[in-house]
Amino acid sequence: MTLLNKHQQPNTNSDLRTLLRSATHTFHVQLNQHPLLTGLTKPDYPLANYRKLLLVYFHLYQALEDRISQFFSTQSCAFDYSARYKLPWLLKDITFFKDDPHAAGNVPCPAMILPEIVNMGQLIGVLYVLEGSTLGGQLVFRSLVDYQSLNRNEGACFFNGYSERTPLLWQDFLSFSDIISGDDAQCQAAKVAACQTFQLFKQMLDDQANQEKVHL
Repeated sequence: MTLLNKHQQPNTNSDLRTLLRSATHTFHVQLNQHPLLTGLTKPDYPLANYRKLLLVYFHLYQALEDRISQFFSTQSCAFDYSARYKLPWLLKDITFFKDDPHAAGNVPCPAMILPEIVNMGQLIGVLYVLEGSTLGGQLVFRSLVDYQSLNRNEGACFFNGYSERTPLLWQDFLSFSDIISGDDAQCQAAKVAACQTFQLFKQMLDDQANQEKVHL
């Protein structure tokens, strides 16, 4: 993983995106290789694993979006996140499968490793991961439709994301993130928060996998 040093800070939106992509690359690759994510777009991916994944993501997004909400409630920000909350999508999918995210055995979110969101850089770092995931989600959604017979109203609302509006909303986020371009401290805060968010995803998935080993 190649990180930019303090003399190579971004001063344009494209440089900020390059910084975040470079800083999170290794974490992104590790996450994609996790057993609960590997093969998600393949015909033989177990539906049981998909249901476990939704439950893990429920706790992740509940914790992260709670922090996002807290930030927006105390800070003035031009970015409208009101239509971007993804926890309702996850709850819709989980309800479709008649699962209970609060049932005994589901992994709670380890609050000690949640990224802080107290400044604009940290917000952008967390949103870089959450909003960016909607791009790959489009491929996953098509696979869920083709191989699992799910759709946006029946079990695959989360991965459907913003549907055909996904590229446009991603560009809107990138335009918003330009607000910190040229601010070295905020860009570094975004980098740290993005890396922590990827690490949180992996930790939560690992916790789920380790829990299942204990039950065996």
